[in-house]
Amino acid sequence: MQQPAYALLMIITALSSLFSLVHAAPPNLQSKVQAYLQTQGVDASIPASVYSAQPNAARLDTVPLTCGILDAYRNLDLVTPQDGQLYTIEAEQHWSPTAWGHPNCIFEPTTVGQVQFFVGLLAITGSTYAIRSGGHSPFKDFASTDHGVLIAMHKMKGVEYDAPSETVRLAMGNTWGDVYQALIPHQRIVVGGRLAPVGMALVTGGGLSHYSNAEGFASDNVVDFEMVLADGSLIHANATSHSDLWWAMKAGQNNFGITTHITTKAYPMGAVWGGLRVWNASQLDAVSDAFAEYQRVGQLDTKSSVIPDLVPTNGTLFLTLIYFGPVTSPPAAFKPFYDIPAVSDNSGPHPNFLDLISVGPPQVVPRFSYGFSALHLDNSTTYRDVMRLCAQQGEKMKRVNGGTQVLIPQPISKTMVDTAKRTGGRPQGLQSRAQLWMNMSWGWNLAKDDAYVYALIKETYEKVDALTKKRGLYDPYIFLNDAFPQQKVLRSYGDGNFNRMLAVSKKYDPRGMFQTQVPGGFKLN
Repeated sequence: MQQPAYALLMIITALSSLFSLVHAAPPNLQSKVQAYLQTQGVDASIPASVYSAQPNAARLDTVPLTCGILDAYRNLDLVTPQDGQLYTIEAEQHWSPTAWGHPNCIFEPTTVGQVQFFVGLLAITGSTYAIRSGGHSPFKDFASTDHGVLIAMHKMKGVEYDAPSETVRLAMGNTWGDVYQALIPHQRIVVGGRLAPVGMALVTGGGLSHYSNAEGFASDNVVDFEMVLADGSLIHANATSHSDLWWAMKAGQNNFGITTHITTKAYPMGAVWGGLRVWNASQLDAVSDAFAEYQRVGQLDTKSSVIPDLVPTNGTLFLTLIYFGPVTSPPAAFKPFYDIPAVSDNSGPHPNFLDLISVGPPQVVPRFSYGFSALHLDNSTTYRDVMRLCAQQGEKMKRVNGGTQVLIPQPISKTMVDTAKRTGGRPQGLQSRAQLWMNMSWGWNLAKDDAYVYALIKETYEKVDALTKKRGLYDPYIFLNDAFPQQKVLRSYGDGNFNRMLAVSKKYDPRGMFQTQVPGGFKLN
Protein backbone atom coordinates (compact mmCIF):
# COMPACT_ATOMS: atom_id res chain seq x y z
CA MET A 1 0.00 0.00 0.00
CA GLN A 2 1.16 3.55 -0.75
CA GLN A 3 2.57 5.64 2.13
CA PRO A 4 -0.14 8.38 2.16
CA ALA A 5 -2.83 5.72 2.61
CA TYR A 6 -0.93 4.10 5.49
CA ALA A 7 -0.59 7.43 7.27
CA LEU A 8 -4.26 8.21 6.77
CA LEU A 9 -5.30 4.81 8.08
CA MET A 10 -3.36 5.37 11.31
CA ILE A 11 -5.09 8.72 11.79
CA ILE A 12 -8.48 7.23 11.03
CA THR A 13 -8.06 4.40 13.49
CA ALA A 14 -6.67 6.60 16.23
CA LEU A 15 -9.06 9.55 16.12
CA SER A 16 -12.11 8.19 14.30
CA SER A 17 -13.40 11.53 13.05
CA LEU A 18 -13.60 13.44 9.83
CA PHE A 19 -11.79 16.31 11.58
CA SER A 20 -8.67 14.18 11.87
CA LEU A 21 -9.04 13.00 8.28
CA VAL A 22 -8.91 16.56 6.98
CA HIS A 23 -6.26 18.10 9.22
CA ALA A 24 -3.72 15.27 9.16
CA ALA A 25 -3.91 14.41 5.47
CA PRO A 26 -1.23 15.48 2.99
CA PRO A 27 -1.77 19.10 1.78
CA ASN A 28 -2.91 18.11 -1.70
CA LEU A 29 -5.65 15.96 -0.19
CA GLN A 30 -6.44 18.29 2.69
CA SER A 31 -7.60 21.13 0.46
CA LYS A 32 -9.80 18.80 -1.57
CA VAL A 33 -11.40 17.24 1.49
CA GLN A 34 -11.95 20.61 3.20
CA ALA A 35 -13.58 22.05 0.10
CA TYR A 36 -15.71 18.95 -0.29
CA LEU A 37 -16.84 19.03 3.34
CA GLN A 38 -17.83 22.69 2.96
CA THR A 39 -19.94 21.97 -0.09
CA GLN A 40 -21.70 19.19 1.83
CA GLY A 41 -22.31 21.38 4.89
CA VAL A 42 -20.40 19.07 7.20
CA ASP A 43 -19.11 20.20 10.59
CA ALA A 44 -15.72 18.49 10.26
CA SER A 45 -15.35 18.14 14.01
CA ILE A 46 -18.29 15.74 14.17
CA PRO A 47 -18.12 12.18 12.77
CA ALA A 48 -20.41 11.71 9.79
CA SER A 49 -22.11 8.83 11.64
CA VAL A 50 -23.66 11.46 13.94
CA TYR A 51 -25.38 13.06 10.98
CA SER A 52 -26.59 9.69 9.74
CA ALA A 53 -28.39 9.17 13.05
CA GLN A 54 -30.41 12.40 12.78
CA PRO A 55 -33.98 12.67 11.48
CA ASN A 56 -34.40 12.49 7.72
CA ALA A 57 -34.46 16.25 7.24
CA ALA A 58 -30.97 16.59 8.68
CA ARG A 59 -29.53 13.34 7.39
CA LEU A 60 -26.32 13.57 5.44
CA ASP A 61 -25.52 11.32 2.53
CA THR A 62 -21.87 10.38 3.07
CA VAL A 63 -21.36 8.23 -0.05
CA PRO A 64 -20.21 11.13 -2.28
CA LEU A 65 -17.87 12.17 0.52
CA THR A 66 -16.36 8.70 0.72
CA CYS A 67 -15.94 8.49 -3.04
CA GLY A 68 -14.43 11.97 -3.10
CA ILE A 69 -11.82 11.04 -0.51
CA LEU A 70 -10.98 7.80 -2.35
CA ASP A 71 -10.73 9.69 -5.61
CA ALA A 72 -8.31 12.21 -4.08
CA TYR A 73 -5.72 9.45 -3.80
CA ARG A 74 -4.72 9.03 -7.40
CA ASN A 75 -2.62 5.99 -6.55
CA LEU A 76 -5.78 4.06 -5.59
CA ASP A 77 -7.81 2.38 -8.33
CA LEU A 78 -11.24 4.01 -8.38
CA VAL A 79 -13.85 3.98 -11.13
CA THR A 80 -16.72 6.47 -11.22
CA PRO A 81 -19.60 7.21 -13.63
CA GLN A 82 -17.40 9.93 -15.15
CA ASP A 83 -15.24 7.10 -16.54
CA GLY A 84 -17.96 6.25 -19.05
CA GLN A 85 -17.67 2.84 -20.69
CA LEU A 86 -15.09 1.64 -18.15
CA TYR A 87 -17.58 2.31 -15.36
CA THR A 88 -20.30 0.40 -17.18
CA ILE A 89 -18.01 -2.59 -17.72
CA GLU A 90 -16.89 -2.66 -14.10
CA ALA A 91 -20.38 -2.13 -12.67
CA GLU A 92 -21.78 -4.99 -14.76
CA GLN A 93 -19.20 -7.67 -13.94
CA HIS A 94 -21.89 -10.07 -12.75
CA TRP A 95 -23.09 -13.46 -13.92
CA SER A 96 -26.65 -12.15 -14.30
CA PRO A 97 -27.92 -8.65 -15.14
CA THR A 98 -30.41 -9.08 -12.28
CA ALA A 99 -27.51 -8.23 -9.97
CA TRP A 100 -26.42 -5.03 -11.70
CA GLY A 101 -26.33 -1.87 -9.62
CA HIS A 102 -25.23 1.73 -10.06
CA PRO A 103 -22.62 2.40 -7.38
CA ASN A 104 -21.48 5.94 -6.79
CA CYS A 105 -17.93 4.67 -7.17
CA ILE A 106 -16.10 1.34 -7.50
CA PHE A 107 -12.99 0.83 -5.41
CA GLU A 108 -10.60 -1.85 -6.73
CA PRO A 109 -7.94 -2.65 -4.13
CA THR A 110 -4.72 -4.39 -5.09
CA THR A 111 -3.31 -4.93 -1.59
CA VAL A 112 -4.54 -5.93 1.85
CA GLY A 113 -3.45 -2.54 3.17
CA GLN A 114 -5.79 -0.81 0.75
CA VAL A 115 -8.69 -2.93 2.00
CA GLN A 116 -7.81 -1.91 5.56
CA PHE A 117 -7.75 1.76 4.52
CA PHE A 118 -11.13 1.39 2.84
CA VAL A 119 -12.82 -0.23 5.84
CA GLY A 120 -11.26 2.23 8.26
CA LEU A 121 -12.53 5.14 6.19
CA LEU A 122 -16.06 3.78 5.94
CA ALA A 123 -16.13 3.10 9.66
CA ILE A 124 -15.96 6.91 9.98
CA THR A 125 -18.18 8.05 7.13
CA GLY A 126 -20.85 5.42 7.72
CA SER A 127 -21.44 4.99 3.98
CA THR A 128 -23.23 1.93 2.68
CA TYR A 129 -21.23 -0.45 0.52
CA ALA A 130 -21.17 -3.84 -1.15
CA ILE A 131 -18.39 -6.40 -1.57
CA ARG A 132 -17.86 -8.28 -4.84
CA SER A 133 -15.58 -11.25 -5.33
CA GLY A 134 -16.54 -13.17 -8.48
CA GLY A 135 -19.98 -11.60 -8.91
CA HIS A 136 -21.79 -14.92 -9.36
CA SER A 137 -24.74 -14.07 -7.11
CA PRO A 138 -27.76 -13.04 -9.23
CA PHE A 139 -29.32 -10.95 -6.46
CA LYS A 140 -29.45 -7.17 -6.29
CA ASP A 141 -27.28 -5.72 -3.50
CA PHE A 142 -25.57 -9.02 -2.64
CA ALA A 143 -22.47 -8.02 -4.62
CA SER A 144 -23.66 -4.70 -6.00
CA THR A 145 -25.20 -1.47 -4.80
CA ASP A 146 -27.28 1.42 -6.06
CA HIS A 147 -25.61 4.68 -5.07
CA GLY A 148 -23.36 3.14 -2.38
CA VAL A 149 -19.70 2.22 -2.73
CA LEU A 150 -18.69 -1.07 -4.35
CA ILE A 151 -15.43 -2.68 -3.32
CA ALA A 152 -14.52 -5.06 -6.13
CA MET A 153 -11.84 -7.60 -5.24
CA HIS A 154 -10.96 -8.82 -8.74
CA LYS A 155 -7.51 -7.17 -8.84
CA MET A 156 -6.38 -9.07 -5.75
CA LYS A 157 -4.95 -12.17 -7.41
CA GLY A 158 -2.53 -14.84 -6.32
CA VAL A 159 -2.28 -18.62 -5.91
CA GLU A 160 0.52 -19.73 -3.56
CA TYR A 161 1.00 -23.48 -3.20
CA ASP A 162 2.98 -24.66 -0.17
CA ALA A 163 4.20 -28.22 -0.69
CA PRO A 164 5.32 -29.00 2.91
CA SER A 165 1.90 -28.18 4.37
CA GLU A 166 -0.11 -29.25 1.29
CA THR A 167 -2.05 -25.99 1.41
CA VAL A 168 -2.76 -23.16 -1.03
CA ARG A 169 -3.16 -19.48 -0.17
CA LEU A 170 -5.73 -17.87 -2.45
CA ALA A 171 -6.52 -14.18 -2.93
CA MET A 172 -10.22 -13.41 -3.08
CA GLY A 173 -9.96 -11.85 -6.54
CA ASN A 174 -9.30 -15.23 -8.15
CA THR A 175 -11.85 -17.37 -9.92
CA TRP A 176 -11.76 -21.10 -9.37
CA GLY A 177 -10.57 -21.44 -12.96
CA ASP A 178 -7.53 -19.32 -12.03
CA VAL A 179 -6.86 -21.62 -9.09
CA TYR A 180 -7.21 -24.90 -10.96
CA GLN A 181 -4.99 -23.62 -13.77
CA ALA A 182 -2.23 -22.56 -11.36
CA LEU A 183 -2.27 -25.94 -9.61
CA ILE A 184 -1.90 -28.07 -12.76
CA PRO A 185 1.94 -27.96 -12.67
CA HIS A 186 1.82 -29.16 -9.05
CA GLN A 187 -0.68 -31.93 -9.89
CA ARG A 188 -2.92 -30.71 -7.11
CA ILE A 189 -6.57 -29.77 -6.64
CA VAL A 190 -8.53 -27.94 -3.97
CA VAL A 191 -12.14 -28.39 -2.90
CA GLY A 192 -13.58 -25.47 -4.84
CA GLY A 193 -16.20 -24.33 -7.31
CA ARG A 194 -17.72 -26.58 -9.95
CA LEU A 195 -17.67 -23.82 -12.57
CA ALA A 196 -14.45 -22.07 -13.58
CA PRO A 197 -15.85 -18.47 -13.60
CA VAL A 198 -17.18 -18.64 -10.02
CA GLY A 199 -15.33 -16.59 -7.41
CA MET A 200 -13.80 -17.32 -4.02
CA ALA A 201 -16.80 -16.07 -2.02
CA LEU A 202 -18.32 -19.50 -2.62
CA VAL A 203 -16.51 -20.76 0.49
CA THR A 204 -18.31 -18.28 2.76
CA GLY A 205 -21.60 -20.05 2.02
CA GLY A 206 -20.22 -23.54 2.55
CA GLY A 207 -19.45 -24.31 -1.08
CA LEU A 208 -20.30 -27.46 -3.00
CA SER A 209 -17.49 -28.98 -5.04
CA HIS A 210 -17.02 -31.92 -7.36
CA TYR A 211 -14.51 -33.09 -4.76
CA SER A 212 -16.99 -32.79 -1.86
CA ASN A 213 -17.91 -36.46 -1.89
CA ALA A 214 -14.33 -37.25 -0.91
CA GLU A 215 -13.36 -34.27 1.26
CA GLY A 216 -16.48 -32.37 2.32
CA PHE A 217 -17.58 -28.87 1.45
CA ALA A 218 -15.22 -26.14 0.31
CA SER A 219 -15.31 -24.33 3.65
CA ASP A 220 -14.52 -27.56 5.53
CA ASN A 221 -11.11 -27.41 3.91
CA VAL A 222 -10.26 -23.79 4.71
CA VAL A 223 -7.58 -23.77 7.39
CA ASP A 224 -7.25 -19.98 7.58
CA PHE A 225 -9.31 -16.90 6.74
CA GLU A 226 -7.40 -13.62 6.42
CA MET A 227 -9.92 -10.93 7.25
CA VAL A 228 -10.22 -7.19 7.66
CA LEU A 229 -12.56 -6.41 10.55
CA ALA A 230 -14.85 -3.40 10.97
CA ASP A 231 -12.14 -1.39 12.75
CA GLY A 232 -9.71 -1.87 9.84
CA SER A 233 -7.55 -4.45 11.63
CA LEU A 234 -6.27 -7.57 9.88
CA ILE A 235 -6.59 -10.93 11.61
CA HIS A 236 -6.14 -14.62 10.85
CA ALA A 237 -9.05 -16.86 11.82
CA ASN A 238 -8.11 -20.52 12.14
CA ALA A 239 -8.21 -23.47 14.52
CA THR A 240 -5.81 -21.87 17.01
CA SER A 241 -6.43 -18.13 16.59
CA HIS A 242 -9.91 -16.59 16.60
CA SER A 243 -11.35 -20.09 16.23
CA ASP A 244 -14.89 -18.87 16.90
CA LEU A 245 -14.70 -16.61 13.85
CA TRP A 246 -13.11 -19.40 11.78
CA TRP A 247 -16.09 -21.62 12.62
CA ALA A 248 -18.66 -18.91 11.79
CA MET A 249 -17.00 -17.95 8.50
CA LYS A 250 -17.54 -21.44 7.10
CA ALA A 251 -21.09 -20.43 6.21
CA GLY A 252 -21.46 -16.85 7.45
CA GLN A 253 -21.07 -14.92 4.18
CA ASN A 254 -20.31 -11.20 4.69
CA ASN A 255 -21.50 -10.87 8.30
CA PHE A 256 -18.12 -10.54 10.02
CA GLY A 257 -15.58 -8.76 7.82
CA ILE A 258 -13.96 -8.64 4.38
CA THR A 259 -12.00 -11.77 3.54
CA THR A 260 -8.84 -10.95 1.57
CA HIS A 261 -7.31 -14.46 1.39
CA ILE A 262 -8.08 -18.01 2.34
CA THR A 263 -5.65 -20.87 2.89
CA THR A 264 -7.13 -24.22 2.00
CA LYS A 265 -6.02 -27.84 1.79
CA ALA A 266 -4.59 -29.24 -1.45
CA TYR A 267 -4.91 -32.82 -2.69
CA PRO A 268 -3.04 -34.86 -5.32
CA MET A 269 -4.70 -34.75 -8.71
CA GLY A 270 -3.90 -36.32 -12.05
CA ALA A 271 -6.08 -37.51 -14.90
CA VAL A 272 -9.86 -37.53 -14.49
CA TRP A 273 -12.74 -39.06 -16.39
CA GLY A 274 -16.06 -37.46 -17.25
CA GLY A 275 -18.16 -35.39 -19.57
CA LEU A 276 -21.69 -34.44 -20.49
CA ARG A 277 -24.51 -36.94 -20.96
CA VAL A 278 -27.71 -35.66 -22.56
CA TRP A 279 -31.30 -36.95 -22.69
CA ASN A 280 -34.55 -35.50 -23.98
CA ALA A 281 -37.17 -34.33 -21.48
CA SER A 282 -39.28 -37.48 -21.87
CA GLN A 283 -36.71 -39.22 -19.66
CA LEU A 284 -37.29 -36.93 -16.65
CA ASP A 285 -38.90 -39.67 -14.53
CA ALA A 286 -36.15 -42.17 -15.33
CA VAL A 287 -33.40 -39.64 -14.59
CA SER A 288 -35.09 -38.70 -11.31
CA ASP A 289 -35.16 -42.35 -10.26
CA ALA A 290 -31.51 -42.70 -11.28
CA PHE A 291 -30.54 -39.95 -8.83
CA ALA A 292 -32.09 -41.89 -5.96
CA GLU A 293 -30.35 -45.09 -7.03
CA TYR A 294 -27.02 -43.29 -7.44
CA GLN A 295 -27.31 -41.95 -3.90
CA ARG A 296 -28.12 -45.37 -2.48
CA VAL A 297 -25.23 -47.16 -4.20
CA GLY A 298 -23.08 -45.21 -6.66
CA GLN A 299 -22.28 -42.24 -4.45
CA LEU A 300 -20.69 -44.59 -1.91
CA ASP A 301 -17.74 -44.42 -4.32
CA THR A 302 -16.34 -41.10 -3.09
CA LYS A 303 -14.37 -40.56 -6.31
CA SER A 304 -17.65 -39.95 -8.15
CA SER A 305 -19.51 -36.68 -8.65
CA VAL A 306 -22.46 -35.48 -10.71
CA ILE A 307 -24.15 -32.15 -11.35
CA PRO A 308 -27.30 -31.96 -13.49
CA ASP A 309 -28.84 -29.17 -15.51
CA LEU A 310 -32.31 -30.49 -16.26
CA VAL A 311 -34.12 -28.11 -18.61
CA PRO A 312 -37.61 -29.49 -19.21
CA THR A 313 -38.81 -26.16 -20.63
CA ASN A 314 -36.31 -26.58 -23.47
CA GLY A 315 -36.81 -30.35 -23.78
CA THR A 316 -33.26 -31.27 -22.73
CA LEU A 317 -31.68 -32.90 -19.67
CA PHE A 318 -27.93 -32.45 -19.12
CA LEU A 319 -25.78 -34.32 -16.62
CA THR A 320 -22.10 -33.63 -15.97
CA LEU A 321 -20.32 -36.71 -14.62
CA ILE A 322 -16.85 -36.63 -13.04
CA TYR A 323 -14.70 -39.43 -11.72
CA PHE A 324 -11.40 -38.70 -10.00
CA GLY A 325 -9.22 -41.48 -11.30
CA PRO A 326 -7.45 -42.74 -14.45
CA VAL A 327 -10.36 -44.83 -15.80
CA THR A 328 -11.15 -45.14 -19.50
CA SER A 329 -14.81 -46.20 -19.41
CA PRO A 330 -17.88 -45.27 -17.33
CA PRO A 331 -17.33 -46.35 -13.71
CA ALA A 332 -19.88 -48.62 -12.03
CA ALA A 333 -20.94 -45.73 -9.79
CA PHE A 334 -22.70 -44.14 -12.76
CA LYS A 335 -24.58 -47.28 -13.88
CA PRO A 336 -28.05 -45.84 -13.03
CA PHE A 337 -27.46 -43.04 -15.53
CA TYR A 338 -25.97 -45.28 -18.21
CA ASP A 339 -28.95 -47.60 -18.02
CA ILE A 340 -30.99 -44.78 -19.58
CA PRO A 341 -30.47 -44.40 -23.37
CA ALA A 342 -29.00 -40.98 -24.12
CA VAL A 343 -29.17 -38.58 -27.04
CA SER A 344 -25.45 -37.87 -26.72
CA ASP A 345 -22.49 -38.46 -24.42
CA ASN A 346 -18.99 -36.97 -24.71
CA SER A 347 -17.57 -38.62 -21.59
CA GLY A 348 -14.00 -39.80 -21.60
CA PRO A 349 -10.55 -39.32 -20.04
CA HIS A 350 -9.20 -35.80 -19.47
CA PRO A 351 -5.64 -34.78 -18.58
CA ASN A 352 -6.78 -32.58 -15.68
CA PHE A 353 -9.84 -31.33 -13.85
CA LEU A 354 -9.93 -27.88 -15.45
CA ASP A 355 -9.98 -29.39 -18.92
CA LEU A 356 -13.09 -31.34 -17.96
CA ILE A 357 -15.12 -28.51 -16.38
CA SER A 358 -14.26 -25.91 -19.01
CA VAL A 359 -17.16 -27.02 -21.22
CA GLY A 360 -20.70 -27.28 -19.89
CA PRO A 361 -24.31 -26.65 -20.89
CA PRO A 362 -24.81 -23.30 -22.64
CA GLN A 363 -26.46 -20.32 -20.90
CA VAL A 364 -29.06 -19.31 -23.48
CA VAL A 365 -30.70 -16.34 -21.70
CA PRO A 366 -29.05 -13.48 -19.77
CA ARG A 367 -31.18 -13.11 -16.62
CA PHE A 368 -31.06 -15.84 -13.97
CA SER A 369 -32.21 -16.42 -10.42
CA TYR A 370 -32.94 -19.39 -8.16
CA GLY A 371 -34.51 -20.77 -4.99
CA PHE A 372 -33.79 -23.79 -2.80
CA SER A 373 -35.37 -26.74 -1.05
CA ALA A 374 -33.84 -29.76 0.72
CA LEU A 375 -35.22 -33.23 1.31
CA HIS A 376 -34.00 -36.55 2.61
CA LEU A 377 -33.11 -39.55 0.45
CA ASP A 378 -36.30 -41.40 -0.41
CA ASN A 379 -36.82 -45.04 -1.36
CA SER A 380 -40.11 -44.43 -3.15
CA THR A 381 -41.12 -41.92 -5.81
CA THR A 382 -40.58 -38.58 -4.07
CA TYR A 383 -37.62 -37.53 -6.23
CA ARG A 384 -39.73 -38.20 -9.31
CA ASP A 385 -42.70 -36.32 -7.87
CA VAL A 386 -40.59 -33.32 -6.91
CA MET A 387 -39.23 -33.10 -10.45
CA ARG A 388 -42.72 -33.39 -11.92
CA LEU A 389 -44.00 -30.65 -9.64
CA CYS A 390 -41.13 -28.36 -10.64
CA ALA A 391 -41.64 -29.13 -14.33
CA GLN A 392 -45.33 -28.20 -13.98
CA GLN A 393 -44.28 -24.91 -12.42
CA GLY A 394 -41.89 -24.46 -15.33
CA GLU A 395 -44.83 -24.43 -17.71
CA LYS A 396 -45.75 -21.05 -16.23
CA MET A 397 -42.57 -19.63 -17.77
CA LYS A 398 -44.09 -19.90 -21.26
CA ARG A 399 -45.63 -16.44 -20.82
CA VAL A 400 -42.16 -14.97 -20.21
CA ASN A 401 -39.83 -13.89 -23.02
CA GLY A 402 -37.05 -16.51 -23.10
CA GLY A 403 -38.58 -18.30 -20.11
CA THR A 404 -36.34 -21.19 -19.04
CA GLN A 405 -36.30 -23.50 -16.05
CA VAL A 406 -33.18 -25.39 -14.94
CA LEU A 407 -33.53 -28.02 -12.21
CA ILE A 408 -30.33 -28.88 -10.36
CA PRO A 409 -30.93 -31.75 -7.92
CA GLN A 410 -27.67 -32.11 -6.01
CA PRO A 411 -27.15 -35.44 -4.22
CA ILE A 412 -25.51 -34.91 -0.82
CA SER A 413 -23.90 -37.97 0.73
CA LYS A 414 -23.58 -38.77 4.41
CA THR A 415 -19.81 -38.68 3.81
CA MET A 416 -19.99 -35.01 2.82
CA VAL A 417 -21.97 -34.11 5.93
CA ASP A 418 -19.78 -36.04 8.35
CA THR A 419 -16.54 -34.42 7.17
CA ALA A 420 -17.06 -31.61 9.70
CA LYS A 421 -16.35 -34.04 12.54
CA ARG A 422 -12.68 -34.01 11.55
CA THR A 423 -12.34 -30.43 10.29
CA GLY A 424 -13.32 -28.30 13.27
CA GLY A 425 -17.08 -28.24 12.82
CA ARG A 426 -19.34 -25.94 10.82
CA PRO A 427 -22.35 -23.73 11.63
CA GLN A 428 -24.95 -25.22 9.28
CA GLY A 429 -26.37 -27.89 11.59
CA LEU A 430 -26.67 -30.52 8.87
CA GLN A 431 -28.26 -33.87 9.63
CA SER A 432 -25.98 -36.89 9.24
CA ARG A 433 -27.86 -38.60 6.44
CA ALA A 434 -28.08 -38.63 2.66
CA GLN A 435 -30.16 -35.80 1.25
CA LEU A 436 -31.03 -33.97 -1.96
CA TRP A 437 -30.43 -30.23 -2.32
CA MET A 438 -32.75 -28.82 -4.98
CA ASN A 439 -31.58 -25.72 -6.78
CA MET A 440 -34.50 -24.47 -8.88
CA SER A 441 -33.08 -21.98 -11.37
CA TRP A 442 -34.99 -19.76 -13.76
CA GLY A 443 -33.81 -17.81 -16.79
CA TRP A 444 -35.43 -15.10 -18.88
CA ASN A 445 -34.64 -12.17 -21.15
CA LEU A 446 -36.35 -8.98 -20.02
CA ALA A 447 -36.30 -6.93 -16.82
CA LYS A 448 -40.05 -6.28 -17.10
CA ASP A 449 -40.63 -9.93 -16.16
CA ASP A 450 -38.50 -9.88 -13.00
CA ALA A 451 -41.37 -9.54 -10.53
CA TYR A 452 -43.36 -12.35 -12.14
CA VAL A 453 -40.39 -14.72 -12.11
CA TYR A 454 -39.44 -13.89 -8.52
CA ALA A 455 -42.98 -14.66 -7.39
CA LEU A 456 -42.87 -17.94 -9.31
CA ILE A 457 -39.56 -18.91 -7.67
CA LYS A 458 -41.04 -18.38 -4.20
CA GLU A 459 -44.23 -20.24 -5.11
CA THR A 460 -42.23 -23.20 -6.42
CA TYR A 461 -39.90 -23.77 -3.49
CA GLU A 462 -42.85 -23.38 -1.11
CA LYS A 463 -44.76 -26.06 -3.03
CA VAL A 464 -41.78 -28.40 -2.94
CA ASP A 465 -41.41 -27.81 0.80
CA ALA A 466 -45.11 -28.59 1.30
CA LEU A 467 -44.80 -31.86 -0.64
CA THR A 468 -41.76 -33.09 1.27
CA LYS A 469 -43.27 -32.06 4.64
CA LYS A 470 -46.40 -34.07 3.85
CA ARG A 471 -44.22 -37.14 3.21
CA GLY A 472 -42.00 -36.64 6.23
CA LEU A 473 -38.92 -36.00 4.07
CA TYR A 474 -38.54 -32.25 4.48
CA ASP A 475 -35.15 -30.95 5.60
CA PRO A 476 -35.25 -27.42 7.07
CA TYR A 477 -31.68 -26.62 6.03
CA ILE A 478 -31.28 -23.91 3.37
CA PHE A 479 -28.01 -23.89 1.41
CA LEU A 480 -26.75 -20.30 1.35
CA ASN A 481 -25.13 -20.55 -2.07
CA ASP A 482 -28.43 -21.58 -3.70
CA ALA A 483 -30.98 -19.64 -1.61
CA PHE A 484 -33.46 -16.96 -2.66
CA PRO A 485 -33.15 -13.65 -0.72
CA GLN A 486 -36.47 -14.16 1.08
CA GLN A 487 -35.38 -17.53 2.50
CA LYS A 488 -34.20 -17.46 6.12
CA VAL A 489 -30.85 -19.12 5.54
CA LEU A 490 -29.01 -18.43 8.79
CA ARG A 491 -32.04 -19.31 10.91
CA SER A 492 -32.13 -22.69 9.16
CA TYR A 493 -28.84 -23.57 10.87
CA GLY A 494 -30.74 -24.03 14.14
CA ASP A 495 -31.20 -21.73 17.10
CA GLY A 496 -28.00 -22.80 18.85
CA ASN A 497 -25.78 -22.20 15.83
CA PHE A 498 -27.57 -18.99 14.90
CA ASN A 499 -27.11 -17.55 18.39
CA ARG A 500 -23.48 -18.61 18.39
CA MET A 501 -22.92 -16.78 15.08
CA LEU A 502 -24.71 -13.73 16.45
CA ALA A 503 -22.34 -13.69 19.43
CA VAL A 504 -19.37 -13.89 17.06
CA SER A 505 -20.74 -10.92 15.12
CA LYS A 506 -21.15 -8.82 18.26
CA LYS A 507 -17.63 -9.73 19.40
CA TYR A 508 -15.80 -8.85 16.17
CA ASP A 509 -18.16 -6.14 14.85
CA PRO A 510 -19.66 -4.51 17.96
CA ARG A 511 -20.98 -1.48 16.06
CA GLY A 512 -22.67 -3.67 13.47
CA MET A 513 -20.96 -2.34 10.35
CA PHE A 514 -21.51 -5.57 8.42
CA GLN A 515 -25.16 -5.71 9.48
CA THR A 516 -26.10 -2.16 8.51
CA GLN A 517 -23.53 -0.59 6.19
CA VAL A 518 -23.30 -3.77 4.09
CA PRO A 519 -27.03 -4.46 3.62
CA GLY A 520 -26.70 -7.16 0.96
CA GLY A 521 -26.54 -10.87 1.69
CA PHE A 522 -28.17 -13.03 4.35
CA LYS A 523 -27.98 -11.07 7.59
CA LEU A 524 -27.91 -12.06 11.24
CA ASN A 525 -30.09 -9.08 12.12
